[in-house]
Amino acid sequence: MRCIFCKQTSDDSRSVEHIIPESLGNKSTILPKGAVCDSCNNYFASKVEKPVLESKEFTQLRFNQLVKNKKGRVPKSKILFGSHVVTATRNGKLDFSFDSEDFRKIEQYLETSDKGEIRIPINGVPANDHHVSRFLAKMALEALAFRWLKVEAWNDYIVDHAQLDPIRKFARYPQRAEVWKYSKRRIYNEDSPQKEIDGISYQILNEWDILVTGDIDNSEFYFVLAVFGMEYAINLGGNSMDGYEAWLNKHDQVSPLYHGKNGT
Repeated sequence: MRCIFCKQTSDDSRSVEHIIPESLGNKSTILPKGAVCDSCNNYFASKVEKPVLESKEFTQLRFNQLVKNKKGRVPKSKILFGSHVVTATRNGKLDFSFDSEDFRKIEQYLETSDKGEIRIPINGVPANDHHVSRFLAKMALEALAFRWLKVEAWNDYIVDHAQLDPIRKFARYPQRAEVWKYSKRRIYNEDSPQKEIDGISYQILNEWDILVTGDIDNSEFYFVLAVFGMEYAINLGGNSMDGYEAWLNKHDQVSPLYHGKNGT
C-alpha cells in the first residue's frame, strides 16, 4: 500500500486515520493502516488539525456541546460572572468547576450582586483560512478514498490520479499562507435536533458526503461537511467553488446533505 498523500510505501504504518477528527465525535469513519502513513498522520494531527480544533471557534463549540477529545476531556472556556472573567471546566450538562482563584472571584461577585448572572460565549474566532482550507482538503481526499475502499485497486486509483495531485499537495506541502476557496454557511442551529429515532430526537455531531456535479464528461467532486449545523465544502479538483455555488443556486440553497438521496 502507498500513502494517499506522500505516495510513499506505507506497509509498515501502525496508525489508522480518522477522516473526521475524534475530537469532533468521529469514532468509526476511518481509513485502514497505511492509507495515510504514520509520518503524514502525525503531521496532519499537529500542523493541520490542531490549529483548527484549538481555535476559539471550535474550542467554544466543543465546550458548549460537551464534545470530548480522544482523551475524554472537554476543552475549558472563559465565561463571565457579571464582569468577572473566569475559566470553566465543563464536567456535565449543568456541572462546572473552577480553580480556587476564579472561585474567589465568583464568591465576590455573588456577594455584591443581586443578579447572579452567568454568561457563556456562543461562538469564538475561527482559525485562519489557510488552516481551515487545508483541514478541509485533508478530509476531502480521505473521504474520497473511504468511498472507494470496496473497489479493487482503490489505493492505486487514489494515489495515481493526477487530477487529485493539487489538493494532495495543498494539504501536505502547501506554499506559505496558501489558501483554497471553500464554502462555509450555517444550515441549521447548532442546538437543533436533526434526527428522530423511535420518538427520541438527536443532535448530529457531524455528517458528510461527496457531491458530484456536471456530467460524465465534465464533472466536479465536492467534499461537504457539517459540524453541528455549520456546513463546509471544498472542491477536490481545484481551487474554485463556482460549480458548488451554481449547484446551490439551482437547488434553492438546499444543502447536498439534505437533498436527493439524502433528502427526507
